[in-house]
Amino acid sequence: MMSGTMLSAFMYGLPVLFAVAWVILLVRGRRTGLLMGLTMCVVTLAAGWWSIRQSRASTAAIGFLFLPGFAALSGALAWLFARLRRKPWPATRAAAWLCLLASVGPGVSFCVGGIQERRKNDSRDRRQAESLRLIDENRLKIARLIQENAGNESAMLDAEIEKRRFDRTFLIPALETAFVSEDRLGQLSANDDLSVVLWVARNPHTRSDTLERIYRKSSYPPYFFQALAEHKNTPVDILASHSEPVTMLDRAFARNPSAPRDILERIAGSSDVYALQNLLGTPRSIAGC
Repeated sequence: MMSGTMLSAFMYGLPVLFAVAWVILLVRGRRTGLLMGLTMCVVTLAAGWWSIRQSRASTAAIGFLFLPGFAALSGALAWLFARLRRKPWPATRAAAWLCLLASVGPGVSFCVGGIQERRKNDSRDRRQAESLRLIDENRLKIARLIQENAGNESAMLDAEIEKRRFDRTFLIPALETAFVSEDRLGQLSANDDLSVVLWVARNPHTRSDTLERIYRKSSYPPYFFQALAEHKNTPVDILASHSEPVTMLDRAFARNPSAPRDILERIAGSSDVYALQNLLGTPRSIAGC
């Protein structure tokens, strides 16, 4: 692993050194290899830029910091190739070709990585589209079953969930309804699929202890907190633990009749129109303020 000094030298020093050296050689008329060096630098920069843009990861932009260093390295090696390949010694010419291979390496690596990332994204998109299609189909099926079992909706839906408790494309539309029992909601809160747990947190019949368990046992509580901030059964101590102003959370708090008074008072004095609209639409919140 590079030390901090070496990393800074690669990220900032090498690009500056390459640019200064290139200009000096151009001015002095020593132009052999300059065009090739500049070309490989630009090609590597473009390949890296394209490759990084293919990633959907939130941290992908960090790659842009390293890109000038790789481009400068590629350009410098291409310049060395052009300078050394004309030398009469076989070992020097062999070293020149090694420099060329090393020069094209970053660009090729970026292209391969970008292609793999794009294929991965396409595969993920196809799976997501198929998942959404199945969710829509199951949503219609659940609506039909609820209509056919009027007065016995919860028992029917519980039985169907038990049969398909590992099928997220059925669980998600089932959790959108108001007919899932409180005990079943508690059971599904331990599901391995975060999307299923999120819909448990959004269901209006989820008990306080279930919501607290979701928050306390989750490895990533912020994923659920907007849903918890809106839920009337979320324990007050959890709501109070996130009282700092956050625009989207304020809008969620304003919809929650159980939100702490100090949070509602702060929202009432905010300039967020959407939060104020939500606050006005929640009678208990108005009374609390």
